[in-house]
Amino acid sequence: MLGRCLSQEKRFDEANGLLSEGLAIQERVFGKTHPRVASALNDLGNVAMGQERFDDAERHFRRIGEIYRSVYGEKHYLVGIATSNLAGVYMARRDFTTAEKMYRAAVATFSTTQSPDHLNTGIARIKLGRSLLRQGRTVEAEAESKAGYDIVSRQTAPTVSWLKSARKDLADEYDALHRPDDAARYRAEAARVSK
Repeated sequence: MLGRCLSQEKRFDEANGLLSEGLAIQERVFGKTHPRVASALNDLGNVAMGQERFDDAERHFRRIGEIYRSVYGEKHYLVGIATSNLAGVYMARRDFTTAEKMYRAAVATFSTTQSPDHLNTGIARIKLGRSLLRQGRTVEAEAESKAGYDIVSRQTAPTVSWLKSARKDLADEYDALHRPDDAARYRAEAARVSK
């Protein structure tokens, strides 16, 4: 928990040391393929992302997926979380096509194991929209961003980071689609929420 706190404070070097120690203890106590080990790996992956050590992040997130698949099988929402986290590595590397495929897989997993309207599904659709936007596939991006925005906005506060991201993406998408009134609506909403 201390490592997580340090990570949130962006004290990544300190966090990494503590989280690595925690992982070693978890592996010794629970074995290498226990869900608690996956949780520790997730924290390490997040620290690696914060430090832009994308190869390390990919290694951690891939291992998380392997653990969850071995424990729960392919159809479990935690597999979707691991897949979505791994997609984030590809987004950071600007490999938007690979990220898109992974986000589509995460959306399918969340839709099946939780529901099409679950918060995780909505967040994954926002991320999928962003991967499509970065590829210049604006019509598809708008559909995913808007669907994700609608799901998340019904279940969270307007200030949630995913909604902030979605508003920006939607404004950019509507600009590209020559729909200035829609773009202005999301920019106005973003300004209103940030006050």
